Amino acid sequence: MSDRSGGLGNAKADDGLSDLYRLYSGWLTARLRRRFGDDTEDLAQEAWLRAAPYSRRGLIRHPKAFLISIVENLVIDRSRRRSPQPMAFNDRIDPETLVDIPPQADAVLLKQIVFGMPPLLREVFVLSRFAHLEYQEIGERLNIPVTTVQWRMRKALEYCAVQLRL
Repeated sequence: MSDRSGGLGNAKADDGLSDLYRLYSGWLTARLRRRFGDDTEDLAQEAWLRAAPYSRRGLIRHPKAFLISIVENLVIDRSRRRSPQPMAFNDRIDPETLVDIPPQADAVLLKQIVFGMPPLLREVFVLSRFAHLEYQEIGERLNIPVTTVQWRMRKALEYCAVQLRL
């Protein structure tokens, strides 16, 4: 069974931590205050807690580097906890909180995309989406095979997706 006290309760470990704290607590606090401001006390306390298991005399060769690496790891851990997390499956988005784009902006964007489309693709796209013609009717009207209508429509939709960055 392992000792989870980190060496605390052991006289030798307690003395090592006391010596480490006595020698370097002022230096560590001053260093953290310059770099982290308000978080100094919390970081220092957590650093000493993490240093406790290694505090036996002689185990720490470079105490300043050791303490700074502990603090850097603490800062990394904190930033990971604060970073946005991906939505869980059960998370719901309230549609009321989403901002609606005004219909005029949608219309302008659609016109820009359609007018920017190559002419052959635009012709098929407009007939399908705005004139509501079937592919067979578009083929007859443009005197092209239905497979060409399908190909152009697919390319037109791909063009729209790229423009909308989907």
